Amino acid sequence: MGEPLEVVVVGDDEWTGRLCDSLGRDHGFAVVAVENEGDVVGSLSSTTDCVVGDGLFDAAGLATVESIRERRAALPVVLLHRSGDEAGRALDAGADRCVRRVGDAADVAAELAAVIRDAVDAYAAARTLPGETDLVGDALDTLSDVFFVFGLDGSFLRWNDRLPAVTGYGDDAIAEMAPTDFVAPEDVDAITVAIQRVMEEGQAQERADLLTTDGERIPYEFTGSLLRDEAGAPVAICGIGRDITERKRRERALERQAERLETLNHVNAVIRDVNEALVRASTREEIERAVCEHLAAEEPYRFAWIGEFDFSGGRVEPRAWAGVEDGYLDARSNAGDGSDERVTAATAVREGTVIVEQNIADDVAAGSWREAALERGYRSAAAIPLTYRDATYGVLCVYAPRSNAFDETERAVLAELGETIAYAMCAVEQRRALVTDSVVELTVRFDGDGSDPAPFFVESSASTDATVSLEGVVEGSDGSLAEFLTVDDGSADAVIDLVGTRGGDARRVAEYDGVTVLRVSTPARSVASLVADHGGVLRDASADEGVGEIRIELPQRADVRTIMDAIRGRYPGAELRAQRERERTSTRGLEFRDAFDGTLTDRQREVLETAYLAGYFEWPRGSTAEEVAASLDISPPTFHEHIRRVQNKLLGAFFGRGDGDE
Repeated sequence: MGEPLEVVVVGDDEWTGRLCDSLGRDHGFAVVAVENEGDVVGSLSSTTDCVVGDGLFDAAGLATVESIRERRAALPVVLLHRSGDEAGRALDAGADRCVRRVGDAADVAAELAAVIRDAVDAYAAARTLPGETDLVGDALDTLSDVFFVFGLDGSFLRWNDRLPAVTGYGDDAIAEMAPTDFVAPEDVDAITVAIQRVMEEGQAQERADLLTTDGERIPYEFTGSLLRDEAGAPVAICGIGRDITERKRRERALERQAERLETLNHVNAVIRDVNEALVRASTREEIERAVCEHLAAEEPYRFAWIGEFDFSGGRVEPRAWAGVEDGYLDARSNAGDGSDERVTAATAVREGTVIVEQNIADDVAAGSWREAALERGYRSAAAIPLTYRDATYGVLCVYAPRSNAFDETERAVLAELGETIAYAMCAVEQRRALVTDSVVELTVRFDGDGSDPAPFFVESSASTDATVSLEGVVEGSDGSLAEFLTVDDGSADAVIDLVGTRGGDARRVAEYDGVTVLRVSTPARSVASLVADHGGVLRDASADEGVGEIRIELPQRADVRTIMDAIRGRYPGAELRAQRERERTSTRGLEFRDAFDGTLTDRQREVLETAYLAGYFEWPRGSTAEEVAASLDISPPTFHEHIRRVQNKLLGAFFGRGDGDE
């Protein structure tokens, strides 16, 4: 058996007291008696099922009925009357039922009990959809969406279990709420307009934040439709509320992806401009200036600069910059050496990796340069080492006016740009080393006693007690490198065996004048390549009984410390024995060589250098065409074809008769 119906009875005379006693004793109601209309609204609760009033026909009484309707719009109200005129006034005032107050209180209580139960049942039926069955109600309660129906006066008539589960409100509280009570204050107007559209157009959709009892906001999308009776008259509004938290997350993710794609497209466009500038640049200074100007010309970056370690190697000094600088480089310089900081240009150079500060304002690791950066509108920064192979040419620093500017994809693009810039710098330094009139000549000594790593030609000399010379390095069309060594005839087999233990490959190319020419490939890169990466040219390299020397030529303005640091980084025992400046006797031959070299294919250059280093052009020949072809894994006719084409180009260029292509 269910809970008894709760009835509030208004009246202050003895007869009303007997009526209350009979309702409770004889008919099983839970009666709440109040003496005057001013106490009615205060006595209402979420469990009140009906209000019974006696004598509520004056102004105060009618106001009480209106107050009840404002508090509980659909709560049944039954008024007791003494005449037909009073009954009409009661119904006009908003009463649901009227019962005549005539005779014994117990008799009236019996009639009143039946009317109360009928009114309460009608109220419950109003909260049920037309034609709804228990099965339909159960089905609605299984929905993951909120389902609701409210009357044209805004009172809720029906809702599924999802609404109280999400909001935290109980059913009794929901019955007293309006639709706009569930949404955030800033969304009330939008929901009100949407309800009006439903009334005018039959359907509407709107987004709003659903508010829970603990203040949580949940993004929802509400869809409402107008319900009509059989005659076509509007009777209620029903709708669905759907949690769109995940959808909004996906939408935001797509928006961020679109923003990043737009930014990356712009970054790639800037990098294309930078690459075009690198092709046109003929000096390192031009490269640095062009890179900074293109990166800082417009969004997505605000400022860019390139620097390298000073002479002491303690800090990075700027060489070129562009964009919104406003004294930042001086402020950065005055802020300290940053030795205790994680995010610095020097860190990127030392670690050889891109260093990123995604939010300068929030990260104290930005350290001494943080305030100077924020004052100039920098919100994130990236330091990109300029490294090609084993050579480092400094660091590129770029600053963006937005936080979290450098995601993984953009960092990869910038890292590739750093390698491209370094390659361009390497190329111009190598060109300058070949054609400049003034050169710096270095003599570097290595000891192959085994205490420190040494170039292979030095180690092979120590292992075999032979005299070994590095005649040159040839780059294959596939990018592989091969060293050409001359070894005393009696030591060639020992050197070949040593190459095998190192995981490399060695072949005899020629034997003449008491020496053997070997073509050697080892996993370790050649010292000649290391020198070339820093814009130098290896002129001589030889070793005897484990002690070797190389002679290097550098452009006059080359940084000797940088190249020696690179050599010692690979070979810690390297010792600089001599350094001097001198003038070339003539550069015309070098200029001709540079021009001629541009006409050769990679394969033609490889064949020509291999033949030269193998003594093919000596008289008498140090090696035959068959021997050189075998070292290149090509047939003798193919070797002859390449050599004849190269010779034709050389003679054509010398005599000035076209490019000598045929």
